[in-house]
Amino acid sequence: MTPRHAEGGMTWLLISLACALLTIAALLFRPFTPVDEGRYLSVAWEMWNSGEFISLTLNGELYGHKPPLLFWLINAGWSVFGLNEWWPRVLIGLFGVGAMTLVLRIARRLAGDRPGIAAMTGVITVSTLFWMVFTGAVMFDLMLACFVLLGIDGVLRAAQRPGPGPWVMTGLAVGLGILTKGPVALLHVLPVALLAPVWLPRLVAAGAAEQPRWGRWYGGVVLALVIAAAVALSWALPSALAGGREFGREIFWSQTFDRIATTVHHLRPFWYYAVTLPLLLLPWLLFPAVWRGLVSAARVPSARPAGWAFAMTWVVPVFIAFSAFRGKQIQYLLPAVPGMAFLIAAGLASLRRPLQRWEAWAPALWFVLLGAALLTMNRHPQLLHFIESDELPALAWTIAALVLAALMLLLAPWRDVTRHAAVVAAAVVLSMLGLYAGFGRALLDAYDVHPVSAHLRAAQDAGQPVAHLGKYQGQFQFIGRLRRPLEVFETAAAMRPWLDEHPQGRVIIYTRVADTSQLQPQPEFLQKFKGRHVGVWRAADLRALSDEWMDSQDRRR
Repeated sequence: MTPRHAEGGMTWLLISLACALLTIAALLFRPFTPVDEGRYLSVAWEMWNSGEFISLTLNGELYGHKPPLLFWLINAGWSVFGLNEWWPRVLIGLFGVGAMTLVLRIARRLAGDRPGIAAMTGVITVSTLFWMVFTGAVMFDLMLACFVLLGIDGVLRAAQRPGPGPWVMTGLAVGLGILTKGPVALLHVLPVALLAPVWLPRLVAAGAAEQPRWGRWYGGVVLALVIAAAVALSWALPSALAGGREFGREIFWSQTFDRIATTVHHLRPFWYYAVTLPLLLLPWLLFPAVWRGLVSAARVPSARPAGWAFAMTWVVPVFIAFSAFRGKQIQYLLPAVPGMAFLIAAGLASLRRPLQRWEAWAPALWFVLLGAALLTMNRHPQLLHFIESDELPALAWTIAALVLAALMLLLAPWRDVTRHAAVVAAAVVLSMLGLYAGFGRALLDAYDVHPVSAHLRAAQDAGQPVAHLGKYQGQFQFIGRLRRPLEVFETAAAMRPWLDEHPQGRVIIYTRVADTSQLQPQPEFLQKFKGRHVGVWRAADLRALSDEWMDSQDRRR
C-alpha cells in the first residue's frame, strides 16, 4: 500500500468515526423533533402498521409530499431489528458514512497530484454545521446527498472510462435520489454532465480523463436520464393510479413545478442563499486563511487543481437555480457542500506562504466567544425560555468541550495547512458533541413529545377518540404508536359537533398561557412544548366553553 493510500484510509477511518459519534450523540441527546422528524417517522409507522408500501399515508390520509425510499428503508430495518427508535437514526448515519466515502473518492480524482486536498475536502465537509446537524437526523437531505455524490462520481467515471457503465450508475443514482426527495436530485447532477465542455478538457490536459466524443457523451447523458426516469416512475405511476387524479397531480405537479414556481411554502428572496452561505459552511468561512486561500486560487490559475472547473460547474449552477426558486430552505444546498468544501480545500492548498500564527489561532477565538455567550445565558436563564432552570448545569458539558477545542487549536501544527485543517475539524466535531450533551440536551427537551404521545396512546387504548385543534403534522403517531388517526379540526366551531357526539373523547390544544394554573378547565395532561404548552382536555369539559376560548388557546396555527 502506498503512503498516499494509507493516508487516505486513515482519513476515511477518522471521518467515519466522526459520523458514528455524531449519530450516537443524536441517539442519546436528541429527541425526534417535530414537525419534520415526527412526521416522516409517522409515515413510516403507518406503512408498517398497514402493510401498504405503494400509497403513503399520514394520519390516515394519502401523503404525496415526499417519495417513499426513506420509508421503505426504515421499514426494511424494522423487519430485521424489530420496531424501534434507533434504526432510523442509524440508517441516516450509515448514509453519512457512504456519502463521505464518495466525497473522498471524488476529491482524490479532482485533486490529481495535489497532496492534501482530498483529505481536507473530507474533513471540511464532515465538520460543517449543517452536515453535522443532519448526520443522524431522520430527514431526506443527507440521504439525497449520498445519491447525488454517487451520480457525480458516475459522471467522473464516464470522463475517465468512456462507455455505458458509468452512465447506468449515474442514472440509477439519480433515480434513487428522485425516490428519496423528488426531481431535485436531477438538478444537482445534470448541470455537471451538461457542462462537461467547461471542465473535461482540463482533466484531459492533466491526464485524469480521456478525450471524449461529444455525441457519445451526450448520448450517455440521455441514457442516464432515461434510467433515472424509469426508476422514479416505477413507484410514481402505481402510486398515482392507486391514489386517484388529485393525488396523482400532487405527485407529478406539487413535487416538481409547484415547488419551483408557484409554492407558498418557505418563501425566501432571491438573495437568501447568498447571505446564509456562511451559516451553511459554518465555521469554515469565519477563518481568515480560508478567504486568503480562495483569493489565491482565484488569482493564480496555475495554483488550482485540474478539478477546480468541475467543482465550479457542480456548485455554481445549483446555487443560481435554487436561488431562483420561490421556496428555499438552507439544507436544500446540502448535497453541494462537498463541492464547496473542495474549493475551500483547493484554496488552502494553493497558499504560497504557510499559515501565520494569528490565522491559525483565529478559530480558537470563535470557540472562546461561543463559550462566553453560553456562560452569559447560564447566568441569565430568561434568555433561554425553552430551558428549565434545573437543566442549566448541563451546559457545563458544552463549556468543557469548547475549552478543550480551543486548546486543541492553540496547540495545533499551524504551519502545515493539511494537519491544521484536520485539527480544526476535530475541534468542531468535539464542540458539536459537547453542544449535544449539554446545551442541546437542555434545549431539545422542549421538543420531546414522548410524554403527551404516551398519554394519547393510553386514551386510544381505553377506547377514547382523540381530536386535534389546529393543523396536525402527524408528530404523535409514531412516537405514541397510535393505531388510529386523530380527528383534526381547524377551528373550535368546526369541532363543536364532535364534542357533542364524543363527550368521552380527548382534545389536543396548544396554549401560550404562562401560568397554567389559570387554565380553566384544567387539562388532564399538560407538558411544555417549543416555548409553550400542549395539553389534553376532556371533551366533556370543553363542551360548555365558548369557541373563542378554545381558539384563543390554540396559538400554534
